[in-house]
Amino acid sequence: MNNLSLTACSFWLRGKHPTKKNTEKIYLLNNNIESEGKYFEDIFKVLENFCYKHKDYIQDENGKKLFKILKNGFVVEENDNFRYVYLEVESGTYGFDSNIVDTRTKEISYVRKKEEAEVFNFRMFFAVPKGDNVYKAIMLFQNIGQYGIKSIISKYIHKFFSEELNLYTTTGNVCPEMVVKKLLENNKINKLIYTKNNISNDDSDIEKIGYGKEERVLTKIYNTNMVRNLISSYLNGNNRVYEFENVDYDDLKVVCDVFGKERKFSVNNIDKLSIIEGIPNEILNENNDIDDCKLKQHFINISEEYLEHMVYKE
Repeated sequence: MNNLSLTACSFWLRGKHPTKKNTEKIYLLNNNIESEGKYFEDIFKVLENFCYKHKDYIQDENGKKLFKILKNGFVVEENDNFRYVYLEVESGTYGFDSNIVDTRTKEISYVRKKEEAEVFNFRMFFAVPKGDNVYKAIMLFQNIGQYGIKSIISKYIHKFFSEELNLYTTTGNVCPEMVVKKLLENNKINKLIYTKNNISNDDSDIEKIGYGKEERVLTKIYNTNMVRNLISSYLNGNNRVYEFENVDYDDLKVVCDVFGKERKFSVNNIDKLSIIEGIPNEILNENNDIDDCKLKQHFINISEEYLEHMVYKE
């Protein structure tokens, strides 16, 4: 089953202070969380409340999706380095008619109506490092082919914290170093696109058509030490001067391969980039179904690796 993957991202919690952006409060996840007259022992108690509120199907009309968190108990477990919960989520899409074809007979066995949803069973993992000064956690979401739950779960977690506690949640990059490591180790970078905003000194040019943008494309990236160091300096934020043929550029886009699909992102927005990587076939049992114990252990191992690189303490 080579269509299984996971999406990894970070999670942190902050207060709403739109007029004092530089002094906004960052909440420590292992400490008491109080807001709007409500009190929780730690982030896991808030998450447990979120899961209980979404134990029945929630229908998102805008995205034509629905989901629910299965009622199989909310159990916080731990190892030497972090505490975690392993959750089961059902989610699917609707809004279009489709034919269900029997792959053996090649005949239509069922016509799915647009009011009906094709629902899959996913796993979600939430881990918080131990300690009193921890403000960042890690979230892992299982994907099945093109289907996943990161977007819908992140949206409703954000909605829950905003409405119930008047707090912001942010799900972003695990850490730039991990993005660099994954892309370079697996030779996934296909091309670099340097972009320069060409602005004329003549105001009349700008008022009419302007000069637009200039793009220079570097393809056939060879994974040499020089190239690795150059790309690492861009992606890690150590270098924000994008130079190509002795010309400085305003932005750099990286085109990479993610499970056979080409994905393009701006280095200037790398903090919002999640990591997607494969789940090995070893997590399957003899019937070619997911072995929950093995998948859970894989999530634990991945979290151990990522948390080594994350800056999750003040």
